[in-house]
Amino acid sequence: MIKHPAFVIIASLICIIAGIYLDSSYIEIFASVMGVINVWLIARQKLINFLFGAITVSCFMYIFFTSGLYAMVILSILQLWFNVYGYYYWFKNKGAEDVAPTRRLTSKEIMMWTGVILLATAIWALIQVKFTDASSPYLDALIAVMGLVAQYLLSKKILENWHLWIMMGIIMSVVYFTTGLYVMILLNIINLFICVDGLLEWKRDYEAAKNHVLPDPSVKGDTNPGPAGA
Repeated sequence: MIKHPAFVIIASLICIIAGIYLDSSYIEIFASVMGVINVWLIARQKLINFLFGAITVSCFMYIFFTSGLYAMVILSILQLWFNVYGYYYWFKNKGAEDVAPTRRLTSKEIMMWTGVILLATAIWALIQVKFTDASSPYLDALIAVMGLVAQYLLSKKILENWHLWIMMGIIMSVVYFTTGLYVMILLNIINLFICVDGLLEWKRDYEAAKNHVLPDPSVKGDTNPGPAGA
């Protein structure tokens, strides 16, 4: 059901109806619809997702600024750049496929990125407490750092970006509730379903590519090829 384009249409209509009912701003409703389309296209591994991503984060940039979520404003600016870079990376490295192949983090890389997220969150939160009037400095900083790392992993076509988006979505629901951005809570719930579906689809494609067999061109007449990249 989630894979069908009808899901995007229904989800977008829900965001619009909920936004109107809750008297949300037009830009909040528009950002919600663009966000749903963006995440659905990422899950389907479509290159055009970066266009919708750029539109979405541009809207979020304004929303976050007017809500006092300053770290997330900086996050949006950086995410905008990563959308441009992601388009370039996916297109450049697509090879014979529509987009660049998916890869996974090693155990060492997972430990490294976990350390980066924790350290950067602590530093960012302390800066906000000292120098800004951010409404939720600690959650704001955590979401900003997680979102930045997730966007980077996405731009590099790394599977673990979905794990961060899912955790980030849960935390963001709390922030949106405390700041009164109710229609964006609904967006988060919809996006969480899409993120789980995207994680499963990317994982299936990754496993299929890893187990894909190709003939060895260096062995003439080889009829028993090994795994690609072996």
